Amino acid sequence: MSKLDKATQGVKERVADTQLTAARSSNDTIRLWENYKDQALMWRALSLLQLPTTLVAIIFALAMWFTREITLNVPSKPMPGHYAAQDIPDTEYVNVANDYVNLVATYQPNTARKQFEVARAMLKEPLLTKFNDENMNSELPAIETTLRTQVFFVDPLLTRVDREGNRVIVSISGERWKVIAGAAIPSVSSRYRIEMTTIPRNPVNPYGIVITNVIFTPNTRGERPGQME
Repeated sequence: MSKLDKATQGVKERVADTQLTAARSSNDTIRLWENYKDQALMWRALSLLQLPTTLVAIIFALAMWFTREITLNVPSKPMPGHYAAQDIPDTEYVNVANDYVNLVATYQPNTARKQFEVARAMLKEPLLTKFNDENMNSELPAIETTLRTQVFFVDPLLTRVDREGNRVIVSISGERWKVIAGAAIPSVSSRYRIEMTTIPRNPVNPYGIVITNVIFTPNTRGERPGQME
């Protein structure tokens, strides 16, 4: 065999090897695709779904951004008005009654006058005139002269609220303890029965609750709830 024939034979063998390698590589690629076909289809489906979803979300966000409106809700200035007694919860009446009792029933000689003046602002005629006569002109000088100190311990379990139309009655019971000229007096069970109604409200009295009558009952020890006035 001549050198030319040998060279030609070598080229043919190389070409055959190349074709065989290419065919084998193609088969490996097809086999690999078949093994990961399901995963590839899944990721392609996710990408096809994600792209339009992301695009819609971006468009929606831009639309919200450019069409946004800032609204400030400024509460209007409170106008004068009148609350009906039945529209006010019991807790507000109990708070007013407790404030009044603390002012007139728990005091020291050097604070009684100031407390009585604050309590007087919570009253409505004809109770106001009665308070001026009995408390400001009579009891207050006696407190300051005898150096009387008094403490009223409220029992919240005995507090009761009764409603009669536009009138609300709060009964507050507790123990009253006194010290006169340095001498302690045994405590006495007592009760305050405070009647209230409403007037047009104002900045000082936002609910317009005023006291129309006060009934003080001493020596209530041993009473049952049904015996309360």
